[in-house]
Amino acid sequence: GNKIYVKNLESVDNNFIEIQNNYLSEFNYVYNTKSKFYFYTNNDAPNFRLISIDINRRSNQSVVIPEKDNVLRVQSAGKYFFANYLIDAKSKIIQYDLEGKFIREVALPAIGTANGFSAKNDEIELYYSFTSYVYPTTIFKYNIEKGISSLYEKPKIDFEVNDYISEQVFFTSADGTRIPMFITYRKSLKLNGKNPTILYGYGGFNISITPRFNASNISWLENGGVYAVPNLRGGGEYGKDWHDAGIKMKKQNVFDDFISAAEYLIKNNYTSSDYLAIRGVSNGGLLVGATMTQRPDLIKVA
Repeated sequence: GNKIYVKNLESVDNNFIEIQNNYLSEFNYVYNTKSKFYFYTNNDAPNFRLISIDINRRSNQSVVIPEKDNVLRVQSAGKYFFANYLIDAKSKIIQYDLEGKFIREVALPAIGTANGFSAKNDEIELYYSFTSYVYPTTIFKYNIEKGISSLYEKPKIDFEVNDYISEQVFFTSADGTRIPMFITYRKSLKLNGKNPTILYGYGGFNISITPRFNASNISWLENGGVYAVPNLRGGGEYGKDWHDAGIKMKKQNVFDDFISAAEYLIKNNYTSSDYLAIRGVSNGGLLVGATMTQRPDLIKVA
């Protein structure tokens, strides 16, 4: 968590006003109108909610956007709030007014990851990015009042997006938990169990692995490779409980999730053990080492 203190620069009083004085929860500043401050916080709300606090009367606290089943982040632009919900590791953007009234859902170009819904109070437009495993990171301009997005800038990449598919599937882990996974490949792929496949995983430190374009994967996909990314426990995709289910004495859940992802790919003929490689970086290195040790039969060991 974090501590929050506010100082009035127009006051002769040099004291800071205490908003949050312990590290038991997060308070993330979003916006303020005079003494009314808005924070999105996981205080009494593991998936986060947006609250307002009058710093002159700190007991006067109210909920603006209540906690829901999906993890929430909030930004402000043009005197509106933009709520970025993480739903099955995908972005959903909702525009609210300052009272928390629903205005609209922002239409995104596809299933993927959106970021950047912030601007100054007097702005009428904002700029946001969108990306997925087959959608190069692209910048869009958004009219805040009309709710209309238009293309602003896209990268010049020699990659034919329409030749590929990135689908989301769900599989069951060893203890019955439902786990999501993105699988990306050429549309012409034949499910014959002989497709070279990279299974990438992380599963830790409350980090959410969301769809993101990576130019280094292009040659792999163009040559018929499959790229699969499960959203393992230990990450932040479904909030605190999801994270806690993959740490300390429950770390085996992460390994089981990854192993079950490999089994799903093999069972559904995307690949087979002779064609399956696993990859992880940092915390994912532990994941790969544990998987190789516990189930060497599942993967191609060089």
